[in-house]
Amino acid sequence: MSRPTTVADIREAFLGFFEAKEHLRLPSDSLIPSNDPTLLFTGAGMNQFKEEFLGRGRDWSRVTTSQKCLRVPDLENVGLTPRHHTFFEMLGNFSFGDYFKAETIPWEWHFFTEILGWDADRFVVTVFTDDDEAFQIWREKIGLPKERIYRFGEKENFWPSSAPSKGPNGPCGPCSEIYYDMEPGKPLPANEGLEDLPGRFLEVGNFVFTQYERHDGGVLEPLPQRNIDVGLGLERVAAVAQGARNNFETDLFAPLLSTISDLAGKPYLGAKASNDEEEKIDIRMRRIADHARAVFFCIADGAMPGREGRGYVVRKILRRAVRDGLDLGIQKPFLASLLPSLRETMGAAYPELTQQGSTIEALSNAEEERFRDVYHRGITRLEEEMKTLHASGAKTLSGDTAFALHDTYGFPLDTAEVILEEHGFAVDHSGFHAAMEAQKSRARAGSELSGDVFAQSLGSLLREQGLVETAFLGAEQGQSDSKVLAILDAAQSGSNALQQEGSAGQERLIVLDQTPFYAEGGGQVGDAGQLLHDGQVIATVLDTQKEEDYHLHRVRLEGPIKTGQGLLAQIDVAKRRATEAHHSATHLLHAAMKQVVGEHVNQAGSKVSSEGLRFDYTHPEGLSHETLAQLEDLVLHQALLAQDVAASLSSLDQARASGVTALFGEKYGDVVRVVRMGGFSAELCGGCHVRNTGQIGPFRILSDRALAAGVRRIEAVAGQAAAAQSRADQELLHTAGQELKCPPQQVPERVLALKGQIKKLKDAQKQMLKSGGGASLSELLSQLTPSGQLQWSAPQGQSADILRGMSDEMKQLRQKDGAAVPPAVLLCGGSGEPGSELPFLFQCDPKAGWKAGDLARAFGKLLGGGGGGRPDFAQGKASMPQGGLQGLEKAIEGFASELTSPA
Repeated sequence: MSRPTTVADIREAFLGFFEAKEHLRLPSDSLIPSNDPTLLFTGAGMNQFKEEFLGRGRDWSRVTTSQKCLRVPDLENVGLTPRHHTFFEMLGNFSFGDYFKAETIPWEWHFFTEILGWDADRFVVTVFTDDDEAFQIWREKIGLPKERIYRFGEKENFWPSSAPSKGPNGPCGPCSEIYYDMEPGKPLPANEGLEDLPGRFLEVGNFVFTQYERHDGGVLEPLPQRNIDVGLGLERVAAVAQGARNNFETDLFAPLLSTISDLAGKPYLGAKASNDEEEKIDIRMRRIADHARAVFFCIADGAMPGREGRGYVVRKILRRAVRDGLDLGIQKPFLASLLPSLRETMGAAYPELTQQGSTIEALSNAEEERFRDVYHRGITRLEEEMKTLHASGAKTLSGDTAFALHDTYGFPLDTAEVILEEHGFAVDHSGFHAAMEAQKSRARAGSELSGDVFAQSLGSLLREQGLVETAFLGAEQGQSDSKVLAILDAAQSGSNALQQEGSAGQERLIVLDQTPFYAEGGGQVGDAGQLLHDGQVIATVLDTQKEEDYHLHRVRLEGPIKTGQGLLAQIDVAKRRATEAHHSATHLLHAAMKQVVGEHVNQAGSKVSSEGLRFDYTHPEGLSHETLAQLEDLVLHQALLAQDVAASLSSLDQARASGVTALFGEKYGDVVRVVRMGGFSAELCGGCHVRNTGQIGPFRILSDRALAAGVRRIEAVAGQAAAAQSRADQELLHTAGQELKCPPQQVPERVLALKGQIKKLKDAQKQMLKSGGGASLSELLSQLTPSGQLQWSAPQGQSADILRGMSDEMKQLRQKDGAAVPPAVLLCGGSGEPGSELPFLFQCDPKAGWKAGDLARAFGKLLGGGGGGRPDFAQGKASMPQGGLQGLEKAIEGFASELTSPA
C-alpha cells in the first residue's frame, strides 16, 4: 500500500479519514473571517466555528476541514527558519459537544502511524501538567512509553496560553501536542525541569480540549459542552513525509522556487549552499515563495493591497517579496508571473486561484509597479538625508529616520547601511530596533495577528481617546455645523500625532463629530471643500479619508484652529455633483458591459472623481471600436431616460437572491445598501449618486486598454467633463482642417491622400538610390574611414531609408565576395547639425564574430538614443553631438577604441 506523501495526497487522506469517522467535510473558510470582526485574518481552523464552540450556530457535531490561514507575528522569521510561514494550511477535525479525548488521541495516532506510515518510535507528546486523563490515554491506550510523554505548564500546554492564571475569561482547556523526532539517534531529554522541548522535535499536531469556563480569580468551571479542536500544519506534515529538511523543499514549493530561480538567473541551492551569500539568496527565494502564496490567496479572497487594516498587511507582505526580488536582481515586475506555478500544486484544491486569476495578476502587478516607484523614492529620500547630515556635520543617521525608510519605503536597513558607509556615514542601530519594537508593541495591543506588520492606526489612536465615531451627513446635505474632536499631525506617530491646536500654513488631519464630507471608499474619492468659522475660511479641505469609522479631513490651515471649536463644514458642491455623475455612470457602464460584452464581465476596481471615471474589468481581449460605441450609446440612452436613482437597505441574502451585483473584493455586513437605477442597474454601494439618471448628462468613453492578462481598464467622462471633451475634439478637428486646408469633415480623406503621396515619394527615393541617384556602393566603400576595427562613413543628408538601401547593396556584395566589404561597418545619416536627429545603422559579418545588434544598442546609448537588430544588420536613432561632424567623428573614434576583437 502506497503512503500519501504529496501535499495533495496528504490533504485528501486526512479529510477522507475523518469523513469515514462521520465528520462533515467543509470547504476552507475565507482568509477574511466570516463571523469574527475582531480578527484581521483567519489564523486557525476553529475560527469559523466560534458559534458552534459556544453551543450556538449551526447544527453540526463533527466537522473536518483544510483551512487557509494567515499569521504574521513572526513575519521577520519567514525564509530564515525551516518552518515559519505567513500563509499555511491547517488540517483540522472538530467536535462540538460530541467525542472527546478518548476518541481524538487514538484517531490522530492512527492517521500518523497507519495512514501516513510514520515510525511510531520517533514520536513524543506533551500534555498539560494536571491532565491525567490525556496522559493515561497516551500511556495505556496508545502504549507510548512514559519517557516519551512530557508534562508542561499552562504556558505551553493550555489554550489560551496561561489562561488559568492570566486569563482571559471564557472557554479554555488543556492541550496535547504531538512531535516527531528529527534526530532519533540521540537520547531523549529528561522530563524533570524541562519547560519546553528542544528544537530537534518538530510539532506536527496540536489537540485542544476545550472543557472549562474561566471566571475571575482563575476559577475553572467545567463546561456543559466539551469540544475538540485539532490542528495539523499541512506544510510541516508534508516535509516529514517527504524527508525534506524544511517546508520549502517539498513538492508544494518546488514549482515556485524553480520559477523564481529562472527569473533571478540564480539557482536555489538548499542544502548545497556553501557560504553566507548563497544562503542569503536561498532565504530571499524562500521568502518570495511564501509571500507570493499569501498575497495571491489574500487577493483571491478579496483582501487587496491597501493602506490600512488587512489591506496594509497584504501590501506589506507583497512589498517584502518585491524587495527580495530587487535584491536578487529581478529588474522588471515579476510577482504575478508566479501564479501559474502556485496553481500547479494548489489550483485543484483551491479553484479561486483560477477563477480570480486575472484579478490576482492585475492587482499584484499594479501594486508591484507602485512599490518599485516608492522604493526608488526611498533612495532619493536617503540621499536627501545624507545631504542634511553632511550640512550639519553629523555622521549618524537616526534610528527613527532609518525605520521610516524601512517602514514607509520598504528600504532594507542593510541596504541603507551600505549606502551610508560608502559616503562616510553610519546608522543608529539601537534607535532603529527601538522604533521597530515600539511599532510591534503598539500593533500587538490592537491585534495579535497583526503585531509584526503595521503600526497603530490613527483609528485605533482616536478610539483610545474615547472619541465618538464621525456621523456622515453628506448623503442628504452639503454642509453641517460641526465640532473639532481632534487635530492630528500625520508626520508624528502614536500619541505625538495628537495636537491641541494648529496655525495657518500647516497641513493637518481634522476629525469632526459630524460631517458632510464623503470619505474615500468603494472607488469614490474623498470630498474637498472648506471649514469656516464666523464666516471666515480657516481650512481648505484637500481630501477626506477614513480610518475605521472616523473621517479624516486632510486640510491646509488658513487660520488658527483648536480642538472643541465649532465650525461650518462645507463641501465643494460642484466637485461632488460631478463625482456623483461619474459614480452613477460607472454603475450604468457595469450593467451595460454585462449586457453587451457578457455576464462573465466583473468589475475588478474603479475610481470615480469629479474629473472622470476609471472602470477595471475582467475580459480576455480588447473591445472593438463598434463595441465601445455600443456601450457608450447604451449608457447615454439610460441616462436620457431620466429614471430615479433609489437607495434602500436590505439583508445581504435578500439582495443577492434578487440578483443585485456584489463587487469583487468588497466585504458586506448583514445589512447592505442597494442602489437601483430604474430596472437597468442594481448594485451594493455605499457611495454618492445623482438623484435621477438624467443628471448624469452626456457620456463619453475615452479609452480601453489592458492592465494585465484578462483585466482591462475603461476611462470615461460624464456631464460637464464629457461636454468639455466633445468641445476639445471639435477644436482639434477644426485645427487639423485649417492646417490641411479643408473642411473638418474632409480631414480623414485629406489625411489618406497625404499618406499616399508620402508613400509615393519614399518609393521614388528608393528607386533613385537603385538607379544611381545616390552615392554608388563603390564610392561609399572607398569613402569608409577606419577607426580601430570599425569602418564608418557619414554621408550628409541621407535618410534612414537611403542608409538601409546602401546596407542592402552592401549585404548582397558581401554574399558574393566577403572580402570586398569590411566585417563591421557603421553608416550615419542626417543633416549634420548639432542636436539634430542622427539615423545610423551597422552592417556586420556574423561569421567574423561581430553582432550588429549589440553595437547598435551601445552606440545609440552613447549618443543619447537607442538601437538594436539582428547580428548582421541593426539600426537606431540618436542625436548629432555638439560640434557636428567633427563631434561625431570624435565620438565614433572613442566608441571604436573601446571595442575588442570578437571571439
